[in-house]
Amino acid sequence: MSEQLNFNSDAETHQQKRRFRFRLYFAYGFVLLLFAFLIARMAHLQWINYERYHGLAEGNRISVETIAPTRGKIFDRNHVLLADNQPVFTLSMIRENMDDIHAFELALMNLLDQTKPEKIEKYFKKFRKWNRAKSYSLPFSLTEEQAARFSVMSYQFPGVTLTARLKRVYPHKSSAVHALGYVGRINMKELKKLDESVYRGTQIIGKSGIERFYESRLHGYPGVQQIETNARGRILRKLETVPAKPGEDLHLTIDIKLQEYAESLFGNMRGALVAIDPQNGEVLAFVSMPTFDPNLFVDGIDQKNYDRLLYNPDRPFINRVINGQYPPGSTIKPFIALGAIENDYISPTKKIYDPGYIDFAGIRYRDWKRTGHGLVDMNSAIAESCDTYFYELGLSMGIDAIHDSMAPFGFGSITHIDINGESKGILPSQEWKRMTKGKSWYRGETINSSIGQGYHLTTPLQLAKATAILANRGKIIQPHILRWAIPPKPAEQIEIKKISNWEDVIQGMKDVMHGRKGTARKYGKGLPFKMAGKTGTAQVFSLNSAKYNASELDKSLHDHSLFVGFAPVDKPQIAVAIIAENAGSGSKTAAPLAVKVIKRYLADKMQSKDNQKIKQKSKNK
Repeated sequence: MSEQLNFNSDAETHQQKRRFRFRLYFAYGFVLLLFAFLIARMAHLQWINYERYHGLAEGNRISVETIAPTRGKIFDRNHVLLADNQPVFTLSMIRENMDDIHAFELALMNLLDQTKPEKIEKYFKKFRKWNRAKSYSLPFSLTEEQAARFSVMSYQFPGVTLTARLKRVYPHKSSAVHALGYVGRINMKELKKLDESVYRGTQIIGKSGIERFYESRLHGYPGVQQIETNARGRILRKLETVPAKPGEDLHLTIDIKLQEYAESLFGNMRGALVAIDPQNGEVLAFVSMPTFDPNLFVDGIDQKNYDRLLYNPDRPFINRVINGQYPPGSTIKPFIALGAIENDYISPTKKIYDPGYIDFAGIRYRDWKRTGHGLVDMNSAIAESCDTYFYELGLSMGIDAIHDSMAPFGFGSITHIDINGESKGILPSQEWKRMTKGKSWYRGETINSSIGQGYHLTTPLQLAKATAILANRGKIIQPHILRWAIPPKPAEQIEIKKISNWEDVIQGMKDVMHGRKGTARKYGKGLPFKMAGKTGTAQVFSLNSAKYNASELDKSLHDHSLFVGFAPVDKPQIAVAIIAENAGSGSKTAAPLAVKVIKRYLADKMQSKDNQKIKQKSKNK
């Protein structure tokens, strides 16, 4: 037995030692390799990518949110609220925190069953293309019921937060929308032009009117806040907050009561009305009809409503006050008359005989009154709107003299009102025709121009401004909608050789309303103040020498009805220009509307003064 053990001892022992050493070295090597891997991984995490992973770790605990500024409110001249901010709920989401966007989209459609699926689908189509790390909100607000349902099920929607925001609301809906404008969602084209530091967290921007023109003042400046959250994204506490700077509240010159009254007078008619304070250029009413509800655009208008407005034959999107360009018709006769007597083309007292037409170059140009007006001077020519008188006056003056007489009143130029996109109209001259048509001017064209037809085009705002300047006896005013706005320069005065010329022309306009044969005498009766005015009728198309018969024409081819006027004559407080599209004679349609607006404004102003006196007496007591 002992021999057998000795026999196996040396060989077995040597082999076992070798096997043990091999296993030991292998174990050492494996442990060293494992430690090397751990050290390398630690170095990768702690040294090489420290900044990245530190930021991600902090992001799980601390996040920075933008605080959108509160948009400034808008009030009318009497402190009536026109544009407000209403608190609503919405959903904010970050794409990189969402595991399955498609599944979330379907779940959201089910959750928000009162919201049209196509609206949600359209949003997510864009959402998939946007920055993964930024927070975006649904382009519509949630009802209180929807917000409550989401709160209960919020754990099913990682990366989505129910937030409160302020939504722009227009309490008076469609009233004054063409002046006030509206806000809408920022589109990609606008986004490229905006300062990101100013518009962080903001999703709406002014699209038109005052909302757009004074966007920088209304918008404000965003703030930021740091918040600490747990692993589920629930907010634990706010660490640091830099408050947002709210936008500026604006007070407009518009009188919303007068505005709504004027809009109601139009009924189903298309057209525009502008009322201005001649003393300072404040726009009291800014009516463009038809109108539309700006609230539809705040969260993004749906395609059905947009198409309904876009393809409406009455074209409600057009701001007729500043973009409607119409032949001014006889409303320009007082301005031409002033230029004629000022430059000695005719005396105010000189009479001409009107048989109802003039013949020129083989063409008969008829007066609106077929039998003629007989003997007329400047006063009666304005009061009765005698075309023949102005035909002959236009031929005596020539188109360039007419142009030079009307240009100082603002015809053919933008007024620089505080709304974007104003049209300039056309004040024709020989040079204008050469530059635009490449042709010479013909004297026969002057005949049409002398009664506001032919190439003449003007906006209702230009007519209102010119009327206000005439009411001021030449003091040039700057129309504006923002109250307390400082004019860019001191008011200029139209130079005139003979001051009495103002009164001669204005007397003719006064006789339009109060004279025995005035074209609007029916509406001047019984007024508690004296008013000056001028009716106008503008042809939509040429009849040549044919007789106008509205019953035989399509409604769209009927004449436009115009009127300009101001009151009281001695101390003007309001000047009005109105056009009613395809409404026929200005003496039958536009004139009574304008008189009602002026009468309402002066009555309200008188009552306001009486109320102030009563309050003052109460204070004194």
